[in-house]
Amino acid sequence: MPILTLDDVKPGMTLAQPVYTHQDRLLLETGRRISEKHLRIFKSWGVAAVAVKGGAAGDESTGMGVGLPAAEAPDDALRARFAGVLDDPVMAAIMEAAGRHLAGHGRKKKVRHGRS
Repeated sequence: MPILTLDDVKPGMTLAQPVYTHQDRLLLETGRRISEKHLRIFKSWGVAAVAVKGGAAGDESTGMGVGLPAAEAPDDALRARFAGVLDDPVMAAIMEAAGRHLAGHGRKKKVRHGRS
């Protein structure tokens, strides 16, 4: 499951993981085909990279080699988001804090108040 920056994502590719905003709002669920409209929405919400199942139109070979293990995916996605600013120590610290937050985020069960 390669992680691609939005510049490398093409319409017709299939999501391997859901895409959320920084406020944990679901933008697009796993298994959906990405359209031009989805790409515009991702960019407007500041999404820098997404995990895809394969190449365009469901082709499972991407030409990018073996997919990343799930444990490496958040780290690589963060590096893509912070590309170009990691020479700033403040931005590097923010990326590390975000990585710690995301590492704990996957283990927490969401509590939905007022819903059964």
